Amino acid sequence: MKMTLVFLLFFIFPYFFQPVESAYNCTVCDKSKCPPMITPCPGREAIDPCGCCHHCAKQNGEVCGGPDWKFGYCDSYYKCAAINATGLVEIPDIGVCKDMPGYSPPSYYAEDDDENCPEHSGCYRVMGTCDCVTKRTCIPNFQLSHFQRLLCDPMYDDPYFEDLFAKFYDRPCTRSGCDIVDNECVCKTSGCDNTFQYPDRRSCHNVIMKQLCANVTCPEVEPLKCPRDSLATKPHTPYRQCCPTIPSQCSCDFKLCNYKCPKGKRKVDVWKSDGVAGRCCDTFLCLL
Repeated sequence: MKMTLVFLLFFIFPYFFQPVESAYNCTVCDKSKCPPMITPCPGREAIDPCGCCHHCAKQNGEVCGGPDWKFGYCDSYYKCAAINATGLVEIPDIGVCKDMPGYSPPSYYAEDDDENCPEHSGCYRVMGTCDCVTKRTCIPNFQLSHFQRLLCDPMYDDPYFEDLFAKFYDRPCTRSGCDIVDNECVCKTSGCDNTFQYPDRRSCHNVIMKQLCANVTCPEVEPLKCPRDSLATKPHTPYRQCCPTIPSQCSCDFKLCNYKCPKGKRKVDVWKSDGVAGRCCDTFLCLL
């Protein structure tokens, strides 16, 4: 009898205790398919959770997510939310970056690990010393990429070592910029004698797109009117294309909803929101 029980446990046990696989696995990264990052970014720089493409972190109302996070990752204080639901997006679906009450945003320094993101290491300067950590994040906001004794050790915090540091890191005069070559932006850094057509990649890219789309007429789209409890997402136009491929949609703006009763009153839920524009906010009663 005992041998039979052991035999059964041997075969049944793995089925109950198998590790849970993630709902979505990224495909193999092909960096050749990553569009160039059009800097300077309006916010922070990011890397997608698949650890493949660097891009400017998406801002409020911009689309995000998609297969292999091809539409990007949201900047700090925003979450990639489902467009027509109350929670976060489920990859490979497309989401929208927005404030999501109930999901605490990361702080600049003590950012909680994001299990969706790859590991990065770096250091923060705190009270003259450096705190070097490794964490899972898609927006590496480290002040230093690694420990540097001249910057991280308090014993070097005096005028003598400041002069030594300045001499150690003194660089010859350099200038950065971009030129248009074969209808592409070529950006580099060189000596101060060199001159460039454009000061940065974004300026250069805007000129190329203006020329590329000069004779392109995009289909007319009627202005989107969203209910008062929602916002219009920003249309998405892929790199080097002239017309949006993902139109604006109405998505709940949960910041507009009231979630609490006055002090001293008890909240009784009547109806829970399903996250669809026009039905964004919970209905509840405040009873004594």
